[in-house]
Amino acid sequence: LMTQITSSLKGEKSIGDNVYTTLNTKVQKAAYYALQGQKGAVVAMDPETGKIYAMVSKPDYRPAYVKENWTELNTSKNSLLLNRATQGLYPPGSTFKVVTALEYMREHKNTYKNFKYHCTGYTTVGTLKIHCYGGEAHGTVNLEQAIEKSCNCAFVHMSEEINKGKLASLAGDLMYNSKVPINLLANSSRFVLDKKSGTNEMAHTSIGQGQTLITPLENAMVMSAIANDGVVMQPYLVENVKNIDGGVIKETKASKLSEPLEASECETLKKMLRKVVTKGTGTRAYSSHYNVYGKTGSAEYNSAKDSHAWFIGCAERGGKKIVVSVLVEGGDSGGRVAAPIADKVFHAFLD
Repeated sequence: LMTQITSSLKGEKSIGDNVYTTLNTKVQKAAYYALQGQKGAVVAMDPETGKIYAMVSKPDYRPAYVKENWTELNTSKNSLLLNRATQGLYPPGSTFKVVTALEYMREHKNTYKNFKYHCTGYTTVGTLKIHCYGGEAHGTVNLEQAIEKSCNCAFVHMSEEINKGKLASLAGDLMYNSKVPINLLANSSRFVLDKKSGTNEMAHTSIGQGQTLITPLENAMVMSAIANDGVVMQPYLVENVKNIDGGVIKETKASKLSEPLEASECETLKKMLRKVVTKGTGTRAYSSHYNVYGKTGSAEYNSAKDSHAWFIGCAERGGKKIVVSVLVEGGDSGGRVAAPIADKVFHAFLD
């Protein structure tokens, strides 16, 4: 304060305060370059505190370009100014199967381990014919294998034995239809299923399609709930603000938002999601140096059945944890495109 007063009396420009972010420069750089040449977003965070280690949205921009093209940037839905990490809304695709699986386990506590389905590569429900990715026939699968192989047909079959209202309630607990409390422009995810919804909508919703939409940040928070034994922490980007003399003006403390899951449920999901990375659709995120678990997603977004690529997951070693959410627009395969990006971010933090 005295420094600012002295500068003012001398007619000098006072020095502003210093803002210290939670960003990990190594992780931010890895995420930035891993997404190079793509449209999409990467969010990396500490599930136990809510600290955001990296937030990248592509394509980015040059300040000179913004000045020259201001009108277009403010009207185009593909604007470079759109922070896809917090404002981009995308179908969650197969990443939503984590939610569907959890609700199925809750409603069939004593029998979910006996779940069996024989996949021929497609199934018919209502007026829909739903295929597994690439038309692959997975054969007979249990619940764990259905997640591991990301079997659409098994999850559609599962949806016929799930209460719509309870699934909607669980989605709400995981912040669907809510805006994340963060000091950034952010959109609310969307979940419209209710007890009046028809069979077709339920089938689509169970595999992350239909009218369900989510931001990459909120999908990171879903995985953070699992990684943090059911507790969702408020995400934040600013560690503290200090004046020129080093005094702390403002400091962010970790705060709990909710506790939507039981720790035991999280342990079960972690074991299943570990198989996704060790032998399923997410092997490109695997590492022998630390424990990784996660879920891939290929989310159709138009009538031509083009897909966005998703991966949400957690890597941990020696008490350190990092959750990563990757979305690549038009990337097609979450396993082939998004998982390798997450792998680079995991390495930057843990290696």
